[in-house]
Amino acid sequence: MAASPSEIGMLSRSAAVSSSAGTAMTEKVDDLLSEKVTKEITCNPCGRVFRYGVRTPRILPCLHTSCERCLKPKSSGRDSKVGIPEEELVADELFAQPRVTCPICRKESDVPGSDISKLPMNFYAVKLLELIDYFKLERKGRLPCIGCTEPAHWRCIECDENYCQDHADFHHKSRATCDHRILTFKQILLSPRSLSTMRNQYCTTHNNKPLEIFCKDCNRAICTLCAVTQHKTHETKEVAEAVAALKAKVDALKPQISMSLYSLRQALTRVKTAAREVNVDSQVSSRKVSGMIEVCISAVREKERELVSDLEKKKRQNTEIINSQKELLEGELTSMQTGREFVERAFIGSEVEVLCLEPQIVAKMDELISGDCPSVNSEVDRLGFSPSGHDHIFKAIEVLGKVGPPKPDRGPRMIVDDNGELVLLDNKGNVIRGETKELLKQLKKNIIEEELRVEEEERRRLQEEEEARLAALKEEERKRAEEAARLKALEPPRTPTPLPPRDFTVPVKFSRTFGTKGNEPGMYSGPVGMCITDKNYLAICDVHNNRIQVVKPDGTYVLGFGVTGTAVGELNGPNDICMFNNRNFIIADTYNDRIQLFAPTGRFIRTIGQKARRRAIFQQNIPGSIKKPDAMEGIFDKPFGVCVNSKSQILVSDMGNHRIQMFERNGEFCRQIGVRGDDPGQLMYPYGIAVDPQDNIYVCDLGNHRVQKYNSEGRYLKQIGHGKGENDGCFMQPRSVAVDTKTGCVAVVDTALHRVQIFTSEGVFVNKFGSRGKEENKFSSPCGITTNFDGEIFVSDFRNNRIHVL
Repeated sequence: MAASPSEIGMLSRSAAVSSSAGTAMTEKVDDLLSEKVTKEITCNPCGRVFRYGVRTPRILPCLHTSCERCLKPKSSGRDSKVGIPEEELVADELFAQPRVTCPICRKESDVPGSDISKLPMNFYAVKLLELIDYFKLERKGRLPCIGCTEPAHWRCIECDENYCQDHADFHHKSRATCDHRILTFKQILLSPRSLSTMRNQYCTTHNNKPLEIFCKDCNRAICTLCAVTQHKTHETKEVAEAVAALKAKVDALKPQISMSLYSLRQALTRVKTAAREVNVDSQVSSRKVSGMIEVCISAVREKERELVSDLEKKKRQNTEIINSQKELLEGELTSMQTGREFVERAFIGSEVEVLCLEPQIVAKMDELISGDCPSVNSEVDRLGFSPSGHDHIFKAIEVLGKVGPPKPDRGPRMIVDDNGELVLLDNKGNVIRGETKELLKQLKKNIIEEELRVEEEERRRLQEEEEARLAALKEEERKRAEEAARLKALEPPRTPTPLPPRDFTVPVKFSRTFGTKGNEPGMYSGPVGMCITDKNYLAICDVHNNRIQVVKPDGTYVLGFGVTGTAVGELNGPNDICMFNNRNFIIADTYNDRIQLFAPTGRFIRTIGQKARRRAIFQQNIPGSIKKPDAMEGIFDKPFGVCVNSKSQILVSDMGNHRIQMFERNGEFCRQIGVRGDDPGQLMYPYGIAVDPQDNIYVCDLGNHRVQKYNSEGRYLKQIGHGKGENDGCFMQPRSVAVDTKTGCVAVVDTALHRVQIFTSEGVFVNKFGSRGKEENKFSSPCGITTNFDGEIFVSDFRNNRIHVL
């Protein structure tokens, strides 16, 4: 049995009067309590404390907890969408699916009932908040005892009551309550197990009746009276039994969770190892870079010494030539100067002596006059340096190496060994030592050999890749042929049997429905546009699942394709589909602002059009209207409808640009039909589109609440419908249109009024069917309509996530 409150109180009082070490221990407990509890009661995204009713903690499907304010979407309400008509806002709201993004892991989840307050509450955090309030009051001495006016410091977990010291002792010693757990508020905060039973929860309908039964149908706890009255037909269990079953289920999943945790830890270990390897690789590569640069520097220094040596040799040769010529000229000059000086001195002496020397003087003078100057070459080769060009140097630097995944060291190269000596590694990895000049010559030879070998390997590799590519193409063609054969084997192409024209003047009867909400094959989340394939199958745009599903007329799933994204072949809000040449699918990829073509097996073929730039200016002549200056040929802004005429021309309802664009079968722009406005022939947010056997064009003019008819050249013919209203022949946001090829009758989906109206080709009202509801023969925002070879009418029920056959 646990210690009595008096004993615990004695221990507490003794700890209060103990030494400073005891005080420090208490402070450590408070720190631990604050750190642990604060984390549980604080909203991680905004960092603020939860408050019930203000910042109520809500649990998301990812099991993260956040306050309601952090979960509410950023306000981009209608006040911020100035200039956008009401019809477009209603259209966006119809296709918008409420979702909330977890502020912690960024995962998106559906909001039940479009109300964040319907997400489950984190009762653990709420209990902690309540207990902390009690804890604060208890510290201030303002928490009353249940039996007197003294401050309460204890709480009975089973009775859910607060006691002072005396009443806690009495409660603990009483025979009826001696086994109850009586703890301080700090002890409760430090004990999560006790917190789970801190409060007994009672029925809101029958006061003071504990919640002891769990209703599986309603997914909530009820009391015993509710179980036998309001929930008597539901599947119920005792709370303890339901908790035990849930615990068993969780225990069964624990091994799988442990394996997942193990895999995550192993992945984290590999990532950490990779981080260490990055550092090691960086250091090793840095040393290799330094070694390579050292090799280059050594080679450059060797070349420098070679060039300087050649320069000195040339200098010596030129100097020797110049010196020899200098000596010859200086000797001749000295001889001539000596002879001239002798003649000049001779006339200073005795005249008789001069006359005696006359023969010698005359001969010398004749020699000086007639003597030829020695032949010398005073011009020698100039010395200089002619660089081979910086481009070669820069290219050589570029090919030194690059940073990337490590490759095995191959080929001849100069390296620096452990002794700091420059050596050569040849093609076979042998180390060659010697003079740097000789090593460089050997390196050049080895490089040429290595280049020849690499070229041969590259040629062989390219040949192998080409062979592998051809083999892959053959394998792909084989698989494609097998897939086509499989589809063909499902049901052979059928020739439509002639049927009498359908009489639309009689009441239309609902035949069957198929489909439920979900993302599995054969399930839908917002079915919209539809078309009939050449095999009489039904192709359906599953808009919120961003995919196309092909089913048989009875709803049997055949195939599906499409993934969410913005890349080619991916979808973002497919809203309409039609057949091209009775084979390929043409899809209005609305929120990617393009048209995409797919093969019958779901293989992407190509796209038509591109996205418009999101900027707008006001027209000068139409007040309150908006004109997008980039609404050019082939530019889309939310294309919602698509169809093909008998000439294989593709027609697209360009909703955001208020027009119809027509393209040739090769995707080349042909013409534009309509401009923004409410006059005859003008359009305001066109949605569904269809053609009759004469290629007349029918357009759902959603913003003007009418259907307009044009001829094949785009000339306006007439209006179908009497405008906005609830009477027969009036519309409220018509979104889809289909033409019966036998009778020429026009079926229009009147989405906001949850019905389908039928007119003649001249616009005369014939019949209507459908009303709002969830029953088998009712609609909730129908969005698509088509007919098959058997004369059956298919209507996509958007909000009920099903298809009606009539």
